[in-house]
Amino acid sequence: MIKSAHIGVGISGQEGIQAVLASDYSFSQFRFLQRLLLVHGRWSYLRMCRFLCYFFYKNFAFTMVHFWFGFFCGFSAQTVYDQFFITLYNIVYTSLPVLAMGMFDQDVSDQRSLEYPKLYEPGQLNLLFNKREFFICIAQGIYTSVVLFFVPYAILSEATQSTGVPLADYQTFAVTTATALVIVVSVQVRYTQLVQAEEA
Repeated sequence: MIKSAHIGVGISGQEGIQAVLASDYSFSQFRFLQRLLLVHGRWSYLRMCRFLCYFFYKNFAFTMVHFWFGFFCGFSAQTVYDQFFITLYNIVYTSLPVLAMGMFDQDVSDQRSLEYPKLYEPGQLNLLFNKREFFICIAQGIYTSVVLFFVPYAILSEATQSTGVPLADYQTFAVTTATALVIVVSVQVRYTQLVQAEEA
């Protein structure tokens, strides 16, 4: 029974060490299960849902800019971003906010989670990450990519230096778009946390 559950919990006691060895978590007393479910389980579900939504959002925002750029370069092998930026985007530029959110995010204190067991309900009903939430994250990523591509494109295509030389070159556009992308997806993490903190 412990092995067939999603998470096996063993209570060490009369039946000996067998239940503890077969379980994912073990306790000395049954009452400790309440904190595992209502506090740590709820926080883990919340963190994982927010992590997944942000992960899909930031990667769709990143990838779809390449798609829009393809229409302007004849779908050649040319990428809009520098190769080092492409390599470092998920490793360096956007990994720390996701990591911090996945480890430390808490919408309510542990005491509130224990006082109000109804807060556990969204996890049971799968409300925070489902098909609808997934498509909302994708739509936000696509919308962000449209803004990140077409706004700099429109501004730089019309801009000229004081000498009359156009500013529209590939490198300027690539750096502008990449910088805006990192700023926007980083601000999105903070905005999401503030909005969800107000809801709680």
